Amino acid sequence: MASQTPKELVDLGMLSYGKQDFSKARKYFERACGLNNGGGCSGLGFLYKSGKGVKQDLKKATQSYSKACDLNNGGGCGNLGVLYQKGEVVEKDLTKADQYISKACKLGDQEACEVLKEK
Repeated sequence: MASQTPKELVDLGMLSYGKQDFSKARKYFERACGLNNGGGCSGLGFLYKSGKGVKQDLKKATQSYSKACDLNNGGGCGNLGVLYQKGEVVEKDLTKADQYISKACKLGDQEACEVLKEK
């Protein structure tokens, strides 16, 4: 198999996800995340949160979203903010939730911007 760029791996992961092949999506997202691609980490976090293609594991979801956010992925920051907002796995912390959601908005995540407008 030819060596793919991290972005190509994320694209293949999204394609696999769209085809409901969650196991293959996980493999692509894991490889992309291992190459420090925020989109790959965010996709992996979503799979762990939803339990699609993997055993649901909110701790791994949190770790994946956190790495995605550290890599300046808006979706990862937004999803991490929601975990803090709801107190899922992590202790509920509305200050941290706001920080992550604000960062997500600054990184171009429109859903995060909408959440901030509602406040």
